[in-house]
Amino acid sequence: MPDFSKTLRVLLSASTVIGVCALGQTPVHAEDAAPDQAVLDRGAYIATASDCIACHTKPGSQPFAGGLKIATPMGDVISTNITPDPDHGIGKYTEQDFEQAVRHGVRKDGAYLYPVMPYVSYAGMTDQDVHALYVWFMHSVKPVASAPAETTLVFPANMRSAMAAWNFVTTKEEPESGDSSTYNPLRRGKYLTNALEHCGTCHTPRNFMLSEKQDRYLAGTSLDGWYAPNITSSKTGGIGNWSEDDIVAYLKTGHANGHAQAAGPMAEAVEHSTSHLTDQDLHAIATYIHQVPAMDDDMEHQARDSFGKATEALDIRQSAPTRIDDLTEMDGQHAYDANCAACHGQTGMGTKDQYAPSLFHNSTVGSARPDNLIMTILHGVQRKTEAGDVSMPDFSGHSDVQRLSDDEIAKIVNYVMATFGSGDPHVTADQVAQFHKDK
Repeated sequence: MPDFSKTLRVLLSASTVIGVCALGQTPVHAEDAAPDQAVLDRGAYIATASDCIACHTKPGSQPFAGGLKIATPMGDVISTNITPDPDHGIGKYTEQDFEQAVRHGVRKDGAYLYPVMPYVSYAGMTDQDVHALYVWFMHSVKPVASAPAETTLVFPANMRSAMAAWNFVTTKEEPESGDSSTYNPLRRGKYLTNALEHCGTCHTPRNFMLSEKQDRYLAGTSLDGWYAPNITSSKTGGIGNWSEDDIVAYLKTGHANGHAQAAGPMAEAVEHSTSHLTDQDLHAIATYIHQVPAMDDDMEHQARDSFGKATEALDIRQSAPTRIDDLTEMDGQHAYDANCAACHGQTGMGTKDQYAPSLFHNSTVGSARPDNLIMTILHGVQRKTEAGDVSMPDFSGHSDVQRLSDDEIAKIVNYVMATFGSGDPHVTADQVAQFHKDK
């Protein structure tokens, strides 16, 4: 039997955008006179903060032309063309059409969007920001005359009309009012976190109806193989021990020294969105996150980044190292030495500049859940910001490095977490194989 709950969870987790518009505004079309530059600049910034490009741009294709596949057990959800092309994109959308799609999940022809597009979060956008975003799309985005393939899901996910009932029962952000650029830091941070960056879409667990659990806001949840961690102010389960500057550094570069590094969907969010925000806005987000009520975690009883220390380096003057070729079966330590130590060091300290991060005082290794360490080894890390490019190869056979077997990955995970982190999670090869299927 198909896992419908899992399908909807995937549909609800991705970060897809389709555009925005303001109620009561005069319709604007691509052929109209060029609008004020300040409106265009504002719209460009809102598009970045909302991370539109991440889901509406297929690798190697034109920006916002769609075609990115989001795999689910019920089929691929394919992002749409949101360029102002009149026949293949949104060029014929009025502001009202645009607003209905972004805030309410209803496209121009009246069909319901799948909640892979987080309109429940964008519902909180101000009219002014919606208007600016619409104007920017219509005047600054290059039209692309190509139509992505249609999304075709199997029953019952193919019934878009069923989304009407879900929209009725789910909790949406309340629209903000006024000029969002004039909000005080706490209100601005809340607006950015909830409406634009839609952090709760990934970091808040969901109920049986797959709506966000408001009483577990930002408390962490599984996400397409990854685990979006607890980012509340809890000092054990969350990031309550991070300073405001730590949060800002993480959002700006994807790296918070002695705490965490962004990989997977979070690396994409940093690369395409948060790294381009102003320092003032990043501090506003940090200010808001710091006051989110603490939610402790049933599995995390000590701060994830507080575990571990450097190990003793092997002194070959006292004992000769074992040749890997001489081993009949490679254990976790030797698998680590052969595949990981060149970058992270035999002692786990990483490189001096932390390009290859330390494995102790590392949230991924110190977590009680091995999910993100498994996914990082399987899929690697790719992240580009003004601070530089960060790259770790994947070991699942897609990069130039040698593919590791599921058994070898399990042994490395167990060794790394036992040596530098929260303890041996006793991961098996079968469990690693399941992460291949979940992705």
